[in-house]
Amino acid sequence: MTDLTLGTFGDGDSADNDHTPGAVSIARCATTCRAPDRDGASWGSPDVDWGLTTQRPVSTINTSAGRVHKQQTRWVVDGDVREYVAECGNGDLLQIPATYGDFSSVYTRVTFVDGLADSYGYGIDAQALEKALRVLTGGGRYTASKYSAILCGKQPWILAGPEGTLLCSCMPVKRPENPYTRELRTPETTLQIEEQNPAVLTGAAEFAHLLSDSLGVSIEAMDYHSTARDEARHSFVAEENKFTIKASDLAQLHGLTTDPSVIQATVCRGVQPPNGGDPVSVQWDGPEHPVGYLDEGDVVAGYEFAWEQPDESLEDVAVVREYRITQNHSRWTVDYRTHRLTSVVP
Repeated sequence: MTDLTLGTFGDGDSADNDHTPGAVSIARCATTCRAPDRDGASWGSPDVDWGLTTQRPVSTINTSAGRVHKQQTRWVVDGDVREYVAECGNGDLLQIPATYGDFSSVYTRVTFVDGLADSYGYGIDAQALEKALRVLTGGGRYTASKYSAILCGKQPWILAGPEGTLLCSCMPVKRPENPYTRELRTPETTLQIEEQNPAVLTGAAEFAHLLSDSLGVSIEAMDYHSTARDEARHSFVAEENKFTIKASDLAQLHGLTTDPSVIQATVCRGVQPPNGGDPVSVQWDGPEHPVGYLDEGDVVAGYEFAWEQPDESLEDVAVVREYRITQNHSRWTVDYRTHRLTSVVP
């Protein structure tokens, strides 16, 4: 169990005489110990989370900044905090305000986004940081230079100080005024899209290509909006039309193959049934229509091998799903048609 000085958090010298230590250097000096016995807080038996031995609160902890739910903070009992930060951290540190009254100046840090809902921000805001600090210190006075918050992307962030170290889960935070944007390349230009979910980004790029190749549409801009059901939607704006589609539909386009020969070669070598047993060779002559084919208003978008269990069958059957984008009233959706394959047991 490590119990090192936190001189690197304050005006002391680190082991490497590094006067401006980075996140990994700070994590190397993080104190790990059993959670203290305090009024209003009790801790469960040690468990392992993300390679660190931790104790979770038995119940909600009440602080002056609000209630801290037991899944929000875990007291780090043992483990290599440095290794955790080296693997998950992005090098970012969050400055601790000098007093509790200064926490209102802390701006929200979004560490990752979901992309499939309107309130998609997850990360740290002023309240989350203050509540975690009050759990660590017990709510007493503190010296800000002796504490550090280390951001770790999607993984829980670290709050370290003389009393010990907390592993704090990223929580939903208010969507930032200047949301995350990424570049989206289309056949005609490069656009800015408000999105970070990799699957949605990939699907958006494919959707733009399909619109251009199949419908002859030139996309000029991108809009983001949400519905009353908290569904994120992207609109691909052309000169005369707007093509609106849910982010969840775009995510379905991610991972599809546009080359049917890839599936043909794979299934011919044999596929493992989901219920076990010997691999089964499957025959598929290929699709009726290629990707990009316009069939009665639908655009063929890609293919995917899958196992399904139809109502009339007692076992799973091998199929190829032919995905299509289709117009449904004022928006576009992604759906698929199933083609049952012929199986030959070796």
